[in-house]
Amino acid sequence: MDRHAIEVLGIPGIELMERAGSFAYDNLRAAWPECRSLLVLCGSGNNGGDGYVIADLARRDGLHVDLIQMGDPERLSGDAATAAQRYLGNGGARRAWDGDLNLDPGSVVVDALLGTGLERQVRAEWAALIGAVNTAGVPVLAVDIPSGLSGDTGAMLGVAIRAEITVTFVGMKRGLLTGSGPAVAGSIRYFDLDLPASVRDSQQPPAAWRTDYNALRHLLRARRARDAHKGKFGHVLVVGGEHGTGGAVLMAARGALRVGAGLVSAVTRPVHAPALLASTPEIMALGIDVPRDLEPMLQRATVVAVGPGLGRSQW
Repeated sequence: MDRHAIEVLGIPGIELMERAGSFAYDNLRAAWPECRSLLVLCGSGNNGGDGYVIADLARRDGLHVDLIQMGDPERLSGDAATAAQRYLGNGGARRAWDGDLNLDPGSVVVDALLGTGLERQVRAEWAALIGAVNTAGVPVLAVDIPSGLSGDTGAMLGVAIRAEITVTFVGMKRGLLTGSGPAVAGSIRYFDLDLPASVRDSQQPPAAWRTDYNALRHLLRARRARDAHKGKFGHVLVVGGEHGTGGAVLMAARGALRVGAGLVSAVTRPVHAPALLASTPEIMALGIDVPRDLEPMLQRATVVAVGPGLGRSQW
C-alpha cells in the first residue's frame, strides 16, 4: 500500500514519513505533556526515518533529544536518509549504542529500531538495547510496531520492546492484535496517513479481518416485527462439553441467546444435559454418546458452533 501510494499515485515518500512522524509526535506529547527529554532509537530502514522526523520535531519544540543510531548510518538511504540529513542539518546529533541509555529524569523512549519487515531473530546487540529499554522503567512509544515483534504473526522474535503506546500507519498489522502483540504494543493508535481509499482498494483482500462492536451493531439493533416469533431468528446449535468441560458449551449457548438467536440447542455429554437445563431452561439441551444422534440436530440448525470444551477424545 505504501509503494502504491508512492509509485502509482505519486505521493512523495518523505511526505508520508513526515505525516507518520507528526502523528507519532502529537500522540507522544498528548500522552506525556510534561516530557522534556526524548531518547530516540533509530534503525537503518524507513522505521528509523520516522524516528528522525520525530527527533527533529521534538528539537524544534524545545525538548532535549538524545538519538541512538543502531547499525551503520551509511546504510540509511532514500527517504530515511533525507529525514536524517534534515535532523542533522537542523543541529541534531546522534551517537552509537555504547551500552548506556543515559536517560534523563522523566524521559520518554521512542522505538524506531525495527519495522514490520523483521523476519528473523533479533541480533544480539539489538536485543541488548531492547532489553535495556525494557528494564529501564521508562515509558516507550513504538513507531509502527514494537521492535522485535512479527507484524504477521505477533510472535516475539527473541525479544521485543514493551511499549505503552504504539502508533501504526497505513494498515493495521495482524501482529499487533495476535500472539504477543497485545502484551507488548500497549495502546494502539492508527493513522491511515490520509491516503485515498484507492490505495486500499488496490490490494488483494486481506487474509484476516478485524471486527468489533461498532462494525456489528447494525446487525444487533434491527427492529423486530411485533408479530415475530423465535423461529424467525435462527437456530444456533452448540456442540461440545466433554467430561469436565460442560461449562464451556453452556457459556457459548448463553452467548447465542444473549445476542438474539431465536432458538439455541446444545449437544453435549449426557451427564451435562440436566445441569444445562437447570441453569438455563431456554437452551434445548441434548446429551448424546454416538455421532448418529447428532444428525437430526444438524438438519434443523441455521448455524453450528463446534468446539467449546469438545476435547480430543474419540467422542
